Amino acid sequence: MGGLAHYLEREGLPTTQISLIRKHTEGLRPPRALFVPFELGRPFGAPNEPDFQRRVLLGALKLLERNDGPFIEDFPDAPPGPPADMEGWTCPVNLAAPQNDLSDAEKLALDLKQEVVLLRPWYEESIKNFKGRRLDGLTEYSPEEIIDFLVSFVDDPSIDSFMEGQPIGRALKLTADDLKYFYYQAAMAKPGSVSDVQISDWYYGETLAGKLFIKLRELCLGHETEALQTMGRTAYVPNAMLKHV
Repeated sequence: MGGLAHYLEREGLPTTQISLIRKHTEGLRPPRALFVPFELGRPFGAPNEPDFQRRVLLGALKLLERNDGPFIEDFPDAPPGPPADMEGWTCPVNLAAPQNDLSDAEKLALDLKQEVVLLRPWYEESIKNFKGRRLDGLTEYSPEEIIDFLVSFVDDPSIDSFMEGQPIGRALKLTADDLKYFYYQAAMAKPGSVSDVQISDWYYGETLAGKLFIKLRELCLGHETEALQTMGRTAYVPNAMLKHV
């Protein structure tokens, strides 16, 4: 949208936008942008918070009063926290504290598969509770197979794609999403309300799979392939979860 804004402005139509990834917006230098510190996919912050969402929208529209661009204005507030009845949420499974050293590929794969074993009954319970609806299913691979694929990349980032007909970047994205959604689905099995932020904090802060995603981000950011560098900035760790990096 930042690129399109330049064309619209040249035709005399003032533009403003909301930015979720500051680096991208800085590169495109749109005439006016409001940077918000929210999760990807939630440019107005938390759901079911109309007053807060209205503030974000008005903040973006107010930028139309200025003609000193290009500039990026920072929205000052984080989105509202979860309701009081969500504050006590915990994952239904007590997982071992994840290690930070992921250099031993064989141990990493075994420990990740142990997490999957512990989560699988809750994953199946969640499928039942949601009447067969699944978050995962982007690929035909099991979580264990996906773990082997992702760990092989961590062990050797120069490997060719492990998914036939797909470049390595696309293969990594599809399989990584499937593994994350398996975890999220399992975490949702526990009765009661839970917010996306709570599940994400658990995933990136308390699971070995979350540590794996942080490692994937690091490897992609440092990769010689530009497409993987771009994925490292956006695909594995949401902006709101960079506190766990």
